[in-house]
Amino acid sequence: MLLPNSLMGQRNIILPDSSLLSIPDTMTVPAEIFSPDSLVYDSIPFFPPAVSQEVLDAPVDYTAVDSMEFDLPNRKVFLYGKAVVDYLDIKLEADYIELDMDRQEVFAKGLPDSTGKIKGQPVFREGSETFECKTLRYNFKTKKGFIENVISEQEGGFLHSTRTKRYEEGDIHMMDGKYTTCDAEHPHFYVALTKAKVLPKDKIISGPAYLVVADIPLPAVLPFGFFPNKQGQASGILVPEYGEEVNRGFFLRNGGYYFALSDYFDLRVTSDIYSKGTWGARMGSNYIRRYKFSGNIDLRFFNNVTGDKLLGDRRRSRDYSVNWSHRQDPKASPTSSFSANVNMSSSSFDRNHSYDTESYLTNTKSSSISYSKRWPGSPFNFSGSFNHSQNSQTGIVDLNLPRMAFNMSRIYPLRNKNRSGPTRWYENIELSYSSKLDNQVRTKDSLMFSPQMFSDMRNGYQHSIPVSTSFRPFNNFNISPNLQYTGVLYTESLKKSWIPDYYDPIQNTVYGKVVTDTIPGLKYAHAYLPSVSATLNPRIYGFFQFKNPDWAVQAVRHVMTPSVSFSYTPDMTRYTPDYYDTVQTNPEGTMFEVYSMFDRFIYGTPSLRGKQGSLNFSLNNNFEMKIRSKKDTTGQLTKVKLLESLNMSTSYNIFADSLNWSPVSLSGRTNLLNKVNINFSSGFDMYGANERGQRINEWYWNQSGKPLRLTRFSMSVDMSLNSRAASRTAAAPGTQGPSIDRGIMGPDGSRGMESEEEKILSPVLLPSEYVDFNVPWNLSIRYNFNHSRTTPANRKTTQTLSFSGNISLTPKWKISLSSGYDFEGRQVSYTSVNIHRDLHCWEMRMSFIPIGYRRSYSFQI
Repeated sequence: MLLPNSLMGQRNIILPDSSLLSIPDTMTVPAEIFSPDSLVYDSIPFFPPAVSQEVLDAPVDYTAVDSMEFDLPNRKVFLYGKAVVDYLDIKLEADYIELDMDRQEVFAKGLPDSTGKIKGQPVFREGSETFECKTLRYNFKTKKGFIENVISEQEGGFLHSTRTKRYEEGDIHMMDGKYTTCDAEHPHFYVALTKAKVLPKDKIISGPAYLVVADIPLPAVLPFGFFPNKQGQASGILVPEYGEEVNRGFFLRNGGYYFALSDYFDLRVTSDIYSKGTWGARMGSNYIRRYKFSGNIDLRFFNNVTGDKLLGDRRRSRDYSVNWSHRQDPKASPTSSFSANVNMSSSSFDRNHSYDTESYLTNTKSSSISYSKRWPGSPFNFSGSFNHSQNSQTGIVDLNLPRMAFNMSRIYPLRNKNRSGPTRWYENIELSYSSKLDNQVRTKDSLMFSPQMFSDMRNGYQHSIPVSTSFRPFNNFNISPNLQYTGVLYTESLKKSWIPDYYDPIQNTVYGKVVTDTIPGLKYAHAYLPSVSATLNPRIYGFFQFKNPDWAVQAVRHVMTPSVSFSYTPDMTRYTPDYYDTVQTNPEGTMFEVYSMFDRFIYGTPSLRGKQGSLNFSLNNNFEMKIRSKKDTTGQLTKVKLLESLNMSTSYNIFADSLNWSPVSLSGRTNLLNKVNINFSSGFDMYGANERGQRINEWYWNQSGKPLRLTRFSMSVDMSLNSRAASRTAAAPGTQGPSIDRGIMGPDGSRGMESEEEKILSPVLLPSEYVDFNVPWNLSIRYNFNHSRTTPANRKTTQTLSFSGNISLTPKWKISLSSGYDFEGRQVSYTSVNIHRDLHCWEMRMSFIPIGYRRSYSFQI
C-alpha cells in the first residue's frame, strides 16, 4: 500500500526488536505488489531462506523522497526515490531499497528514468569503505552480502567486479574482475582477473590474469596475480622505457625497483643497459623528518661505450653524477641552519646521459654545503661551507674545502643609547670585525680527491678590523673616512732568485732563469690602510607633458642618476713591514722585477706599494611614458617603460704613470609589450692597441681619428608567447586538478596515504616533464649575438638562435620541439622532438633526436 502524500519523505525507525513505528495496524498492502515475479532480480541468491530469530544490535533509520510501501504481514518495507538506510556505521543510498526485517537483510538497485536509463544505483558505505554497484543484497546480522557490477577503491587502485560475495570478516570473493589505477568508469587499462580474493587493507590475490590496454588484451598472461593493498606507500617494480640510439644501440632505460622503506625515507634503484655494451646504475632516495629536515639524493654511474669494435672507433668512459639537496626546517633551530645543494658530475656526463636540451647544453655546475650560526643578543656570527664549481668543456674544477668565516656586525662604540637628542658626528663611528679561512684548489675532474689535488691546494687566513664613519655636508654628497687593519696568515711564502746556469733536462740546455722556491712555515703579514672616499649622486628628472589631452601619449619622463666618487689611500710603506723584494731577470743584471713573497696567494699581500687613488664616473638613465588607453573610459593613465636602464661607467687612476682611464662600459635593458626582453652590453677603450691586441699608451683618436675603440658587444633578445597563461603546476596524468599530491609514489605511479606523523617529500619517481595539455600552444625564442675585437684583424663573432614550443593538435595530443641554429658554424644545434599523448591516467611520450651525436628515439609511459 502506498503511503499518503503527507507521510512521503518521513523518517522512520525500526527498533532492535524489529517493530515498525509510525505505521497504523490497519494498513494493508495488496498482495500482488509482493508477487514472486516482483522479487526476481538478475542476481544469484546467496542467503538461505530461513528467517532469522535474532534481533538487530541497533535501530535502523530509513528515509525516502518519493514513496514508501509496507508489507506488515511479511515485515517488509519498500523505499522509492533517493532512499537512504542507516544502521550503525553502514549507510546505503539507492533509488529502490527493500528492507526484510525477518531476514535482517536489505536489497537495493537503481530504477529506470523516463528515457529508460538506470539511475540512482546503490552506493554503500561502511566505515572508510565506499563502493557503487548495480544491485546489492546485504545481511545486517551476518555482515555477508552479494553485489553485482561493483566498483570500489582499494588504496590507490580501483577494483571492478561482475559478481562479488562479501563475507563477515570483510574478505571479498569476486569473478570477472578488473584491477586498475585509472579512475574512469570505463578504465583505459586494467589487469583482467578471472577470479580473485580481496583482503581489505592487505592484498589482492587472483587466479589467471592478463593485461588489457584500450580494450585490447595483450599477450602478457600471468598464472596468478598478487597486488599489495596496504595503506601508505608500497614497493614494486619500475617498468623501463625502451628505444634506440645511433651510438649505443637498443636500450632499456630506468628499469628497476622502488622500495617504500618507511614514512621517513624511500629508495629507488634502477639501471640502464644498451646493446653495444653501455650499462649504468642509479640510486635515489628521499628523506624527511617533520619540523627537522628534508632532502633527496641521487647517485648515478655509467660505464659508457660508444662506436663499433669492428671499425676500430670504440671508446669507453666512466661517467658519474652526484646530486644532493638538503633543507633544514626553520623550526628546528632558529639560530643555526644547515643546507646542501650538490650538483657534481664528470665532464662528459651531461653530453652522454642528459635527455633534455637545458641539461645537454649546460657547461657549468656548482655546489654548496653550508652551515651558519648566530648568537642572539650579540653581533657575532659564524659560517662554514664547502663549495664546488666546474666547467664540463674544459674539465676544470674549483673547490673550497672548506671555507669558514667568523664575523662581528657593525657596532657604534661611542654612541650613548641613554642620551636623547641629535646624534653627534663621533657617535656615527662604526666598528666591525671579519675573519675567514679558506682552502682552495683548481684541478681536473679526472684528479678529483687524488693526492695530487691535495698537494696543489692553497690555503690562508685573513682577518680585518675596519673603523669608519660618514657624514653629509649637503644633500646627495657623502664623505666616508675609513681605517682598516688587515692581517693574513699563510703556511708558506715565496723566494725568487736568478740562476745563471739553470739546466733544463727536457731541452738539455743550460741558460739563465728566475726560479721560484716555496718556503714552508707559518708567515704572518699585516698592514694599516687608511682611506677616504667621497660620493656625489644626485637624481635629475626631465618631464615633458603633451598639450593635447586626446593624444594616446600624455607624458614622457627621463630620470638621470649621475654618480661621481673619489677614493684615496696614502702610501703606508714606511709604517708597515715591507713584504716585497727584487730579483734579477736578465743575464746582464740590468733588469729587475719587484715581487711579493705572497704573489698569487689566496688573499695576496696586505700592504700596498705607493699611494692609490681613483675617480669613478657612472650615469644611469631611465625612460618612461604615460599613455591613455582607448578602451578605458575612466581616464586612468598607464605607465609604460621605454628603456628600463641605460648605464655608462668608467674610472680614472690618479697616480698611474700611464693608461689612467679604464675602458668605458655601456649596458642597457628594456621590455617591449611585456613580451620581448632586450639586453645589451658593450665595452669601449680610449687607448689604441698594438698588433698583438695589447693596450698602448696612445689615444685611439691619434690612431684612427675615432674617440673610442669597440672591444666587445653582446646582445640577447628573447620572446615568450602562449595562447594563455599556463597553470603553475601541470596536472599529473590521472588527476583532475592542477596540483600533484605529495604522498609516497608506488611503483605503478600511484600515491599512497601519508602518515599522520611524518610525510615523505615527492620522491625521485615523480616525473618532472609532464606537459600542460590545458595550454593549446606556447613558443619561446632567444637570439644571442656576441662580438669581441682586440685588433681590426683579430675579431670574433658568434650568433645563435634557439627556440622551443609545443602545440596541442587535439585535447589529448601535443607535439613539442626544441632546436636552434648556429650562424657561425652554419648548422642546426641540438634538436629534440617529443610527441605526448594524454592517456587520462598515464602520459605517453615518444622522443626523437633526429640529428647530431645523440641521435636516438625512445618510448615511455
